[in-house]
Amino acid sequence: MCTATAHAAMAATPDAGGDPPSNPQELPAVSVHASPAVEPTAGYRPLTSETSSGVERKISEIPQSVAVVSSSVMQDQQARSLDDALGNVSGITQTNTLGGTRDAFLKRGFGSNNDGSILVDGIRSPILHNYLATIDRVEVLKGPASLLYGIQEPGGVINMITRKPEDTLQGSVSATYTSHRGSGTSFDLTGPIGQPGQVAGGTLAFRLTGEYNTARYWRSFGRQRDALIAPSLSWHDANTSIDVSYQYVDYTTPFDRGTVLVNGHPDDALRYTRYEEAWAQSSGLQETLRARLEHRFSDQWRMRATYGWSRDRYDQYLTRASAFNSRTGIMSRSSDANLGRNDADEIATIGAIGDLNLAGMRHEVYVGGEYERQRSFRGDTIRGKAVSGFDLFDPVYGRLAAGGTPSATQSDSLSKVHTYSLITQDTVHLTDRLIAVAGVRWENWQQLSGVGRPFVVADHSHGQVWLPQFGLVYKLTPALSAYANFSKSFVPNVATEVSEPLSPERGRIYEAGLKFDLKPGITGTLAVYQIDKSNVAVTNGDVTSTIGSARSRGVELDVAGQLTRHVSLIASYAYTNATDRDDGTRLANAARHTGSVFAVYDTMLPYLPGQWRFGGGARLVGRRAGDTANSFTLPGYVVADLFAAYETKLGKIPTRVQLNVKNVFDKTYYPSSNSNLIIAEGEARLVMLNTTFSF
Repeated sequence: MCTATAHAAMAATPDAGGDPPSNPQELPAVSVHASPAVEPTAGYRPLTSETSSGVERKISEIPQSVAVVSSSVMQDQQARSLDDALGNVSGITQTNTLGGTRDAFLKRGFGSNNDGSILVDGIRSPILHNYLATIDRVEVLKGPASLLYGIQEPGGVINMITRKPEDTLQGSVSATYTSHRGSGTSFDLTGPIGQPGQVAGGTLAFRLTGEYNTARYWRSFGRQRDALIAPSLSWHDANTSIDVSYQYVDYTTPFDRGTVLVNGHPDDALRYTRYEEAWAQSSGLQETLRARLEHRFSDQWRMRATYGWSRDRYDQYLTRASAFNSRTGIMSRSSDANLGRNDADEIATIGAIGDLNLAGMRHEVYVGGEYERQRSFRGDTIRGKAVSGFDLFDPVYGRLAAGGTPSATQSDSLSKVHTYSLITQDTVHLTDRLIAVAGVRWENWQQLSGVGRPFVVADHSHGQVWLPQFGLVYKLTPALSAYANFSKSFVPNVATEVSEPLSPERGRIYEAGLKFDLKPGITGTLAVYQIDKSNVAVTNGDVTSTIGSARSRGVELDVAGQLTRHVSLIASYAYTNATDRDDGTRLANAARHTGSVFAVYDTMLPYLPGQWRFGGGARLVGRRAGDTANSFTLPGYVVADLFAAYETKLGKIPTRVQLNVKNVFDKTYYPSSNSNLIIAEGEARLVMLNTTFSF
């Protein structure tokens, strides 16, 4: 219910603590249709999540593991990417990032750089690299997610929640400088349009966010640049709300496959040495449009409809290494390119949400339908001939030219997936302590993939699948809950470089755990799980195949909140045992041990007005297999960060000045790999100075 309506209701009702009205006649009844909104986070502490059910629900009442990285955490850490934010979450490691151009994560051992597990406001995003300028928080739903999000890996989904327009005028302007000769500016402005409650009978608000960043690439040469603009509108009255948002990003980033194995191991001496040429880069345009309509018909029922459309159009020029001699340092390379790339996704949903009392029990019901269309296209595909003579130990650049002749057999690569789904879910409060969640999704899917000029269809298949999910939460005490769940997952294996169609991946997930809320304000989840998958797809080079079956078992702990009045922290630990069950090898990039801790102390200092914040932390990633064959192992690493921030007022303007040092000890590390010739390099020490003025 909007503020103006609430005030009207209060004015029509006698003050409970005041005198009775002078006229004793009976006043008309006033019906209030909404309860006070609960903030999703309080500092570092997560309170609610909308990712598990599409509506805000207390973390302690969700029969799944949910980790939340709040806006306070991302601000203190000056998170610049999803990699930065997800370093706080258990069970997540980086996987093949396609030369540093894609967000790519394993969740509980499973995932890839295009698995569709990254959502924005609950809508799947095909965007290669996600920018955080509009993001308020990041929610990670572990394990089962196919009930609400359809085609998904069983390890979980990553949902980025955007900041929405607000009814009060406010904003901020920021400037950032970095030790990598980088600079950036950003702004965020929100407020009402017109008078509250008087725009078509409701309140209209806007938000406009923008940023521009540029920096020298930290490895030898190259430059990064991105420009973002994101307007959004929101209208609401007592029963209806409409939200529309758009985002446009123009970006250029180096295409960097990293380093290679030297005598069976990564060589720290090659940290800054690129085997890519200066022209190796990815440039493109991102566009995203999202809309949401929600209308309340009664105290029990409301309807919600959403629409999302995203597109990422880009060109990539890359230098591909095909052979390397560790003794001489001589490498064979080719000039490759992927031009006319166009990854797009369109999704529409409509559903009814009910809050009912049946047979003496409260039921939170959702019944809805969904349509989704995914499309990925690659136009001119250039695969040049290998040229030897490049000395990685003493590199001379400029002898390999960009571009070449498109390959007729590898160009015009296309894959499309269309799905139609029906979803039903019921959350039943069986008693004051016991909550059951049950649901099922019926999904009809069809896919087409192929490649070549002329175009040759590699796969044109279709089918349907039932995806059930069950969960229980039992409140052992007001501060401790136990939960368990079971679900299935399903992913069509779409690949163009195959000799015959690949069978769909299917998953089965079991999970149980404890959730706790400790004073003064710590929220945590301890989970154990087992995931079994069949027909697991893996990609070597450009060729995709299946490895049969895989299993992931593990234990995870996520903790966040306030330890004392002045100390907050977020911490995690995961043990992940993810293996190929056919031959016993470990799944690539799936570290057995990962962990993180980040703490902040806020205080006031004598003789200085304002607030100080000091903090820091570290993240651990253990040893892990570097490729599917387990032919080499990436070493484990620990990376530490520090920061200090000062908040005060310059005149009447709230001001925050913050200094961050990332990778304080300048550790050389390797976050992921794809083969002995593609090993990602972790970023060197980075110093960031940020100043923000608010109003």
